[in-house]
Amino acid sequence: MSHRFGPAGRLGACLLALLMFLSVGDPASAGTSVSDRTADRHVADARKRTLAACRERGIELPPDFIAWIDGDPTLKASVYGCRADPLPVLLALRSLEIDLGKSVVRDEYTQLAVAFAMAGSYASSDRKASGWNDGDTGTPGDDLPDVTPRPALVLECPGDPRIPVDTADPGRDLDVFDHVINFLEDHPPIEVEVEVRELPPLEYDDRGVAKPRGKPVKVRRTVERGLVGADVIASAALQAEFNAYLAARGHPEVVLECGDRVVHRGSTAAVRDKALRASIKAAHDLFHDAYRAKGRMPRQRDAAPTPSESMAWFIRNHRHDFSGTDRVWPRFPIDAPWPVLMMLAADDQPLREREDIWIKYRDDGEFRTYGEYIGGIAQQFDMQSARRVAPFPFSYGSIQMMWKDGGVCGTMGNIGARTHRICGVPASTAGQPGHCAIVFMEQDPETGRFRCRGGQYATGGDEVTTVHAGWNYDDVGGRRPMVFHQSVAWGVNHDPEAFVEAMVLRRAWDALDEVERSRQCVRWIRKAMGLNPFALPLIDGIIAAAPDATTAIEILDEFDSAFAPHAAEEFDLYRRTVRDLAHERILALPAPSTRRANERLLEELDRQGCENARLLARCWKDLGGEVFLEECRAASLEYLDSPARTKIKRASQRFAGTVRAWGRSVKSGRQRKAWAQSLLGVFAGRELLVVGRRTSVDPAFAVLCGFAGRPVPTVAELEAAPASGSVSRSDHRPSRFAMVD
Repeated sequence: MSHRFGPAGRLGACLLALLMFLSVGDPASAGTSVSDRTADRHVADARKRTLAACRERGIELPPDFIAWIDGDPTLKASVYGCRADPLPVLLALRSLEIDLGKSVVRDEYTQLAVAFAMAGSYASSDRKASGWNDGDTGTPGDDLPDVTPRPALVLECPGDPRIPVDTADPGRDLDVFDHVINFLEDHPPIEVEVEVRELPPLEYDDRGVAKPRGKPVKVRRTVERGLVGADVIASAALQAEFNAYLAARGHPEVVLECGDRVVHRGSTAAVRDKALRASIKAAHDLFHDAYRAKGRMPRQRDAAPTPSESMAWFIRNHRHDFSGTDRVWPRFPIDAPWPVLMMLAADDQPLREREDIWIKYRDDGEFRTYGEYIGGIAQQFDMQSARRVAPFPFSYGSIQMMWKDGGVCGTMGNIGARTHRICGVPASTAGQPGHCAIVFMEQDPETGRFRCRGGQYATGGDEVTTVHAGWNYDDVGGRRPMVFHQSVAWGVNHDPEAFVEAMVLRRAWDALDEVERSRQCVRWIRKAMGLNPFALPLIDGIIAAAPDATTAIEILDEFDSAFAPHAAEEFDLYRRTVRDLAHERILALPAPSTRRANERLLEELDRQGCENARLLARCWKDLGGEVFLEECRAASLEYLDSPARTKIKRASQRFAGTVRAWGRSVKSGRQRKAWAQSLLGVFAGRELLVVGRRTSVDPAFAVLCGFAGRPVPTVAELEAAPASGSVSRSDHRPSRFAMVD
């Protein structure tokens, strides 16, 4: 499957088809239709402004470079049309070409180059650290890529930066760090037990011929090694030796009091004693500072590579010949369309760190995406660091240090995401409730289709996952839920050129004034869906501009109608996300001014399957009387009677979130308490949740207890309580609003 965008005529054909689609629109909208040349005009205007900005700054770009971009409509749209300010994108692409060569950027790895240029355009405060120039090509204050002539880049991975200091040098006065290092390095070796992997012993058959050995096994061995800082922190006896040693050399003020095995190499428990924790931290800082000052650890973490260095490094690896090995390579096509490469281009790991992991994969096939899980002490970075502080060629923050020190989910997610990116796979850490996971792009080898998939999930699925990589597909940025990044893969699968055009149209949409956006919402959503039904950057922007609830409802109806041919379980979360965006927009708008308008809105929300608890609560309360309480009671009964409560994973947590939103919408503490007490009656006799063999307190019941000011009873207390009458569904009219799928 080719990953180059299509021929130059493709974009024009798409626009012609779109013109035909719009020409049969609503006659009442005559004169306000979106022109088929909207994207072309926006790109042309942006190109004109960008090249004018270059001239104003005295920046000269080769005519053949500009002509190359102009010769491919989708490349031209990507460079000039996908950012409000395209200048950094244009200059970054040229900067990459200067460093890496025309053939690399224009012929071999164009999509990767665009991804790097686009990712760099989102950088701000960290541009300089990543190799971007300030002032050389622009006016003071501009952070722009350097496009001045220079020799081609020669990729060099830095070596170990440590320069060991002679801490016993008789030609100078020794300082405290010299004495710290000398105590450790001059100390007799200590015996420690370590875990190693060894091949099993040789076995022989009856003829005396050795049998094939099995796989390596883990064994414990006692070995001698030199003393390190962590050993002293772990041992009261060694601390006493150390204190005496420093005092004898003129530093009686240096005293370690870390206790005995409070923190040691295998510690997993957090340190609760604040004074003891402060003492252990001080000891760690002493050893860490001494190691850095005397060349036993780097003084600081290596600098991030420039975009050109990073891209060159990925290309070098991509070209490596793995024939004759069992390596999976490439693990992801780096000539894929640039929107699916953005997480890879954003990687800022120093080259030396990457190279160390790459060599392990290249030479030994090692692909470790998980490290040592160490428990509660990982929540105390200073204690986690103290347990294994020792000479080391890498700094804190590196993947190598994460392997050495271990951690919990955040460390594991970082190890996984970084390892994937080092091996050429776009990846990122991602947040879940109380957990850190990873997400990564992958390609089906048979169909060539892309998808964004999660890994190391623990507290939920895609629906509760937020990707930490920037949402670099509009000018809003920030973090977005998993489904946003999944939609990028789906949008590229559907039509990569149309997905890029949709991003251009998002910029054109943002450039319209508020009045025009309000008038054009419905027609633009039709345009977006006709272009690419997964164009979430554009769809999201259109929804956010809906001027009233009626328009937002109509936008969602247009989306649902156009998306019907693509309906599949795989895209259900995407469909629900667009629905939720529309209903969130309605919540942000003023509430209906009349009871009848509110009733009509509720009817429409019911038809569209609204699950926005805050919006529904507002509508119910605006109807007055007991409607809010009655609807909450009816929905609670529906939840309690639903098979989903015990059969669908996380259904109870979702309903608990709904109850929490209801309660928070009641501003009066007294009224909130009365409301919660009333709903607790609905749960009477059904407070426990039984899922499989596990019995727990229903989380929605626990939330209500909190609002009511009651302690949450334990499972044992509820099981021992006498059975009480429960409210039957027949006591209340059916809820119009299902809270659980």
